[in-house]
Parts: sequence; structure tokens; C-alpha cells
Amino acid sequence: MSESTHVFAGRITDLREGAEGRIGRVSVRGARALVALDLVPEAREGDTVLVHAGVALSLVRESVSEPEECEVARTGGD
Repeated sequence: MSESTHVFAGRITDLREGAEGRIGRVSVRGARALVALDLVPEAREGDTVLVHAGVALSLVRESVSEPEECEVARTGGD
């Protein structure tokens, strides 16, 4: 059996550092979300990052023109 989980690419519009770590505001198709950027210390304002569960996992190549949401299939153990 498989489940799906949401992963999306979003462009960083604002960046700040504080007691809770590096936080960025990410824009996806007009919607905005705060995400943790601690796993991608090289991320800067204007960069596009891959996000899951409120955490930026990696930078996305420059060739991606429009941030978008996608579903990633996850397989179960049995």
C-alpha cells in the first residue's frame, strides 16, 4: 500500500535568523509559508528550495521556472 506526502518547490522571499534557527518565507503560486532553512545553509533570498513538512531539504536547479506542488509516493513496509 502506498501513501502520498506533499513536497513542493518554493521561492524564498524573505530570510531571517533567530533563536529558532534560519527561517525563510517561501512563496508557491501566491501562497506563502514559513520554512526551516537549517539543512540548506547556502540558501539565499530568491533561491528555490524543495520543502517537505515545513523544512527546506535542498536547493532546486535554476532551470525550474515555476515553483509547484507535487506528490511523492511512499511505499509501505509490507
